[in-house]
Amino acid sequence: MNFTFRTADMKDLPQILHIMHTAYDSMERKDWFVIDTEDYMKEHIAAHGFTMLAIAEDGTIAGFFLIKFPGNTEENLGHLLQYSKDRLVKTVHMDMAAVHPDFRGNHLQSRMLLAAEAELKQNHFSPCSCMATVHPENRFSLNNMLRNGYELQLTASLYGGLPRHVLLKILK
Repeated sequence: MNFTFRTADMKDLPQILHIMHTAYDSMERKDWFVIDTEDYMKEHIAAHGFTMLAIAEDGTIAGFFLIKFPGNTEENLGHLLQYSKDRLVKTVHMDMAAVHPDFRGNHLQSRMLLAAEAELKQNHFSPCSCMATVHPENRFSLNNMLRNGYELQLTASLYGGLPRHVLLKILK
């Protein structure tokens, strides 16, 4: 199946929220995926990064991948690796990916990740440290990230006590 990729804007928010909740509802292991509020998603699209979309041939949004610029905030994953303030501002969170169950099996998480990395390069936000978190038992997401050059840095308790691998890729 063919897909196109583009960044989201506010008009895409209802479909993004629908995909987020549908993906979560369809998951056997709910602790693998942390959903966010509508307000968080609005704020993210407006000011804190961008969201890469996978668009099916019929125009349906098949999946999304949130890319967050955490800046020099406490939530920046770079703190876990003792990054300097200068490096913290060049850290990007590959924050959340979700694919509608109807479109699973099309490698969309990897394809959206690569499209997001291309967007970072095109907008001169590289070199940067791209960081992601994955539940240690979520072999699907973990393998996607590892296949795309992310390396395991550590395992920590995050998001209210959930175990997460912290992964890193230096995007040049």
